[in-house]
Amino acid sequence: MVLLFNCFITNKSSTGGHWENMRSQGIVGVTQDRGNLRTDNKIDIAKYTLSSLSKFYPWKRAIIKIQLDEEYFSEDNKKSLELFIREEFKGIDLIYSDKRNLIQQDWIDTYSLINDDLVHYCCNHDHVALNNSIEDVYNFIENVKQNNQDKNITIAYSNWSEFIRTAKEGYIDHHDYFPTKPNLNYNLNEKYFSYEGHCYDSMHIISKKLYENWFLKYKWDDAINMFPQGTFKSGHLELPRTDGVGIIDIGLIRNRIFNDPTPIQKVIIPYKELARHFDGHFYQGITNDQVPALDIPIGFFEKDIKIRYGYDDYKEGWTNINPKNNHYYAHDKSGTDYKFTLEELPLFWKDKISIIDSNPLIDEEEMVQYRLKSILEMIYTDAHIYPTKYHSLIDKELETKILNEYLKNYPQYQII
Repeated sequence: MVLLFNCFITNKSSTGGHWENMRSQGIVGVTQDRGNLRTDNKIDIAKYTLSSLSKFYPWKRAIIKIQLDEEYFSEDNKKSLELFIREEFKGIDLIYSDKRNLIQQDWIDTYSLINDDLVHYCCNHDHVALNNSIEDVYNFIENVKQNNQDKNITIAYSNWSEFIRTAKEGYIDHHDYFPTKPNLNYNLNEKYFSYEGHCYDSMHIISKKLYENWFLKYKWDDAINMFPQGTFKSGHLELPRTDGVGIIDIGLIRNRIFNDPTPIQKVIIPYKELARHFDGHFYQGITNDQVPALDIPIGFFEKDIKIRYGYDDYKEGWTNINPKNNHYYAHDKSGTDYKFTLEELPLFWKDKISIIDSNPLIDEEEMVQYRLKSILEMIYTDAHIYPTKYHSLIDKELETKILNEYLKNYPQYQII
């Protein structure tokens, strides 16, 4: 698999005020809220994300294109960012650029660099990999490859809780209580579940075949005259990412301009969360007490993370982890930072940790069972916003497969 990280680091709204407009209309569940968490510099968030990706998979090649907006640009920022990336991806075939893809020719040129059938296509700077094992991810990806050769596939790498609750029956708009866009062929596989439909999100794993269809089919500039002169500063039709940051998205290009919809994709969702949006899932009404936003652990860049595991109180300056706590710190200051167990520490943290203080009085099995309880809370995320809205759309078999996937870390225990 090849990593394609194509990002623009800016403080400007990537949605053109979309969420602000929804809030002004009184639509529930779209208030961005980091709660009690810090607001980090976006360059640091990008570094944190890239560090996580460096330990996500044994990359065949990493193509990293990261451009700084004028407010972030300086020669020092540019050099330190590249130096950090080269250090994190040491030993990996790295192609680096300080300019992101913008026009069709950029995507065509990048296509020639993709030397594998799968592409981790990432145009977001803030979806952080949380895997605790490269081997597990590799085995999962190999299974997907073997069972889906020559198909237009998308692996839902992030936004796990969102995909769980909409995979079976389809997407539910903010103002609706029932699905309005049903999916096709929902299926539970041994290693993943899936459905068929369209997904243009710019942070997932896609087949090279799908990339080719999205970016190489038709000559986009043939349609440039459909837009007022000066719409695109480059003089070419611009598409920095498929989900429509800017003027157009890939659906508009194919459906309305060329009257040829993109192919139906097989959308594959793992039974375990692989990554999470740094700012959480506010736009889907998922709260910081269910699937919280993330922080960069204090000491991460200094390789001095201090882990405190299994204690009831919260210690400042440490990363506090306790599956038994009722709340997350992002939501309530009496809560904990994370509810996973020590076996699940993100892999990219491990060379950044200086000390782990584990409470000697904990009951390991009890911690595992509470961890499974927190997973259920991540699955059934509607209770605070839309009571019972999604519960009927998640079948018991899916719940069991998810819990069993997490239990693979603890073969001595079972669901109780």
